[in-house]
Amino acid sequence: MNGMLLAAGHGRRMEPLSSVVAKPVLDVLGEPLLATALRQLAAWCEPLVVNLHRHPRQIAAAVRQALPGRRVRFSWEPDLLGGAGGLAAARRWFRPGPLLVGNADTFSRLDLSPLRAAADPDTIVLGLVPHPDPAAWSAVRLAADGRVTSILPAGASGEGEPFLFTGFQVLGAGVVATLPPPPGEMAPVWRRLRESGRLRGAVLSGWWREAGDPEAYRHLVVSSTPASGWRHPDATVGPGVELIRSTVGRGCAAGAGCLLRDSVVTAGAILGDGCEIERCVVAGGVRLPGGTRESDALLLPRGRFPLPPAVKAST
Repeated sequence: MNGMLLAAGHGRRMEPLSSVVAKPVLDVLGEPLLATALRQLAAWCEPLVVNLHRHPRQIAAAVRQALPGRRVRFSWEPDLLGGAGGLAAARRWFRPGPLLVGNADTFSRLDLSPLRAAADPDTIVLGLVPHPDPAAWSAVRLAADGRVTSILPAGASGEGEPFLFTGFQVLGAGVVATLPPPPGEMAPVWRRLRESGRLRGAVLSGWWREAGDPEAYRHLVVSSTPASGWRHPDATVGPGVELIRSTVGRGCAAGAGCLLRDSVVTAGAILGDGCEIERCVVAGGVRLPGGTRESDALLLPRGRFPLPPAVKAST
């Protein structure tokens, strides 16, 4: 089975953090965000392709970190080609057969075997999980035979059990061969197949999380962190530092007496002595003076930005 990780987005919902660090590269307890999806694809797929656009060197390095020694092909997109366009542009790398696709901005551990089993040459099968919050994200609804009957926006009501699209999908070889030339998005392809009964869903077991914007990223990391906090072996943490559900990443430093609560320090950020940081993401080459007190903020070299509520995403 062919595999492709979609990592070429611009990361607009993650701005201004994505100006410093590519969204798929954001650190989650020592690993890039893209690692879980990439490894799940790698377990099933050869060849494996990753597309690139913004911060391509960062993403390529993160791929090599997540899959050391594994051959991965990179499909460079100087101009964004869209989801379907990116797949079409990478067709030269694929072998005959189905294509398993994942998104680089999700964090999950799912059993993808139902997708492999459901692969059909003229069909797309979406990997779904029971919907945790239909008010927050769009919902997929299925007929009894597994056909997708509707994809409704967040908060919309509909008949049948709602499911959440995980970002994993399998495209049959016939669908891959007939993808329109780039650029192009997946929505029109899905719509065409749904109208002819060839867009289906497979319910997956396991867990799934998203990190679409800075607050969602902070929440993902904090909810994955022990109450006593986490520090990377290559981080510097001074005496008396207290980490409460907070992380200090590779190459970062927290000076003596710092108090961090529900916060993420990543991508080379430095905190002076005695800083008190609550519900923040501190990232990039920023250096906070000693005694800084901040809450509910994204702190970057270019300034301070309030952390907004997580933005509702649509499939």
